[in-house]
Amino acid sequence: MTEDRSHELKGRTGRAKLSIWFFCGILMLADGMVLLGQGIFERFGHAPATVLANLQPTLWWGVLLTLFGAFYTVRFRPATHSVN
Repeated sequence: MTEDRSHELKGRTGRAKLSIWFFCGILMLADGMVLLGQGIFERFGHAPATVLANLQPTLWWGVLLTLFGAFYTVRFRPATHSVN
């Protein structure tokens, strides 16, 4: 009964549902790009005055979040075709 109702609603609006993981992917991608930019900025001239600055944690977290964010964004993007 629930499946029939959701099919009727989808048929009326003509739009597919968006996955929450798509939005999580967009947020991770945005955060990763910000951290990646900051990490590159710190790597080439403006190193922070911290004990483990030589490991460049900002750069590595930026790379990691950008990769995961890109994966989630591509994997859970909305369908471009309608399913009948």
